[in-house]
Amino acid sequence: MKQYFQMIKAPRFRLVHDEHRPLSDGPAPRRIRLNREGFSIVPGIRKKTLVCPGMLLAEYPTLDKGDLHAPIYGTITEINARSIFVDAADPAAAEPGAFPEPPAPADLLQEGTEGEALVQAVKRLGVNTRSLGRRIRTLIVNALNPEPGVCWAEPMLSEHADVIQAGLQLLRRFGRAEELLLAVPRGAKVSFPGVTTVEVEPMYPNSVNELLIREVTGEEAPPDVAAVGLHNVWSLGRVGTTGLPLMETVITIGTAASWANTIVKNGSLVGELLEFANVSLKSGDTLLRGGPLRGESLDRLDRSITKGSYGFFVVNAGEVPPIEGDSPCINCGACIQACPTRIDPRMLSRHAEFGKYDTPRRENFRLCVDCGLCGYVCIARRPVLQYIRLAIKKLEAEERLARLTPIEPAGKA
Repeated sequence: MKQYFQMIKAPRFRLVHDEHRPLSDGPAPRRIRLNREGFSIVPGIRKKTLVCPGMLLAEYPTLDKGDLHAPIYGTITEINARSIFVDAADPAAAEPGAFPEPPAPADLLQEGTEGEALVQAVKRLGVNTRSLGRRIRTLIVNALNPEPGVCWAEPMLSEHADVIQAGLQLLRRFGRAEELLLAVPRGAKVSFPGVTTVEVEPMYPNSVNELLIREVTGEEAPPDVAAVGLHNVWSLGRVGTTGLPLMETVITIGTAASWANTIVKNGSLVGELLEFANVSLKSGDTLLRGGPLRGESLDRLDRSITKGSYGFFVVNAGEVPPIEGDSPCINCGACIQACPTRIDPRMLSRHAEFGKYDTPRRENFRLCVDCGLCGYVCIARRPVLQYIRLAIKKLEAEERLARLTPIEPAGKA
């Protein structure tokens, strides 16, 4: 464990940046691509439909995800099993009345609607309410940047304090928690009415919710404590202050040389974001949606930024050694020493690589907090985290199937 603590105190794992990067508006998209997997398209929405900002396009059947709304004026050009594509259009250039009127703002901040009725209301406005906690004694708002390189938390707390305050107000009115805490970087001068502030050392992976809970409470996985991200509270507050459906997300757009905090439309294409950031791709560069440690690589420029995205990065060729999918494990143990939950990423990943999931199940794969440190320190440059994610996905699919499969009565042929 000594080597682990020495590693996470290295400057590259600091979560607070010395220079303040303000939140600025991103580009006006020429085209958007909205993820609709699991959503039901509402009646009247089809190819060639004209849409306006805030217009409802699809509904999610449970509270796990918020409903889907158009973020721009445009024309639906394609609907398939995974996506809805909209090409931007200028309503001023169209015939009067061609586009539908945007929805009227809803006054969520006015007292009246409370509890689960309020949860349903914000879900209909596009907020992913599952990420906003469950019925619990203590709910911790995680106000640390999620990963090194991501840097929107500080300006979000200062420049958008009214949005965060509105999000906290709505969160309290959900009635899901008896106590609300705000975990901020040590030394930060941040406070909000009605919320107790707790300071946490801003070193990664303290920003991972499970580890943040341990830092705040001193306990591992207490049953009556949960955490939600500041990014989710901002989304809730955005809906509360505007009264409109959620149509934007905040991301850090960055490379090793520069970065910026940008408010972008949901569904913005990464190719257009590269143009906006004046970044030119070279052979061997890698696109990451998410953060440098936990993000997923993208293979095409027409991939998009989703509601939950908090970063978009370009890793230039030669900056880090490439990860090799067929590289054998050399049993050095670096990933075990780096793992904050003390599992064995080496064995989990090796068994997942060959489709043998009994070991991940036996070793309790749920202890993985998805921090990405195992892959970061891997000397053999194996995709350790990706193998573990594969095992988790496969095992969870098996469990879902087992719950759905009826059990035959005893003695029945």
